Amino acid sequence: MFKVNKIEQQIVTASVLGTKAFKTGIAPIPYYDSDLISIIKDRFCAETPKGEASTTAILKAWLRAWHLANLYNTCL
Repeated sequence: MFKVNKIEQQIVTASVLGTKAFKTGIAPIPYYDSDLISIIKDRFCAETPKGEASTTAILKAWLRAWHLANLYNTCL
């Protein structure tokens, strides 16, 4: 068994949430996803707590997953 560090875990979680948001009809606006916001809610703008993924990286992962889910859905 391998250990996933917190940065990777947060990026993967954001990606999963982005896909889930698309499937549940949430617009591609991260602020509308309360599960995503719970990950970054206690941060100041552009703050990255030590050992965690940056807020920008988390938001990019969510948006990328949302748009990939949309693209995949459109191509079917």
